[in-house]
Amino acid sequence: MLLTQDPGICVVAEAANEQQAVQRVSECRPDVVLLEAGLTELIQELDRAVANPPAAVVYGIESMAPERLAGLVRGNVRGVVHREAANDDVVHAVHAVLDDGGFASPELTACLLQAVRAGCTPPGVDHRFRDRLTERENGVFGLLCQGLSNKAIAAALCVTEKTIKFHVSNVLAKSGVSTRAQLIAAMGSFTTPHGQPIAARGV
Repeated sequence: MLLTQDPGICVVAEAANEQQAVQRVSECRPDVVLLEAGLTELIQELDRAVANPPAAVVYGIESMAPERLAGLVRGNVRGVVHREAANDDVVHAVHAVLDDGGFASPELTACLLQAVRAGCTPPGVDHRFRDRLTERENGVFGLLCQGLSNKAIAAALCVTEKTIKFHVSNVLAKSGVSTRAQLIAAMGSFTTPHGQPIAARGV
């Protein structure tokens, strides 16, 4: 009901269990899947059963080991919402993911940073990949790690959104990860609901 009140969001399906969720995602092909914290195992099931699975927002997280939270980010989770967060945060998280960004409740950023400091980053990321980026790709990479959407990056660099999508694809390919959420986690940068990056450099 909360999501249907937002004119920018169209709820295409609901599911009562994991099996039904996989079926609904396969049939409806949503852009974002919203999951309760207790259903995070479904993310792996969607990866196995659905080609190009949608990004996920997990809500209702009260406490979670940094390793497990990092594992979600290594998957296809691009938004994490704390249990005590305002209802609007769920809507903000969905919009952020729809805009090719990410979202983390302030209550969870400390846990995310702890995971980064502990080295819980996506495997196969060579942090020297930045030496292989072009000047333009480096500029896009810096803005991407601030949590900006493709549209916002395009506006900042005065180019088209299509051009930015091309550069983002190149950055991901050179970094060795498949999603921007994985890249941001690897570089130790997360975005708060107010769009301010919280960085942990030197990972």
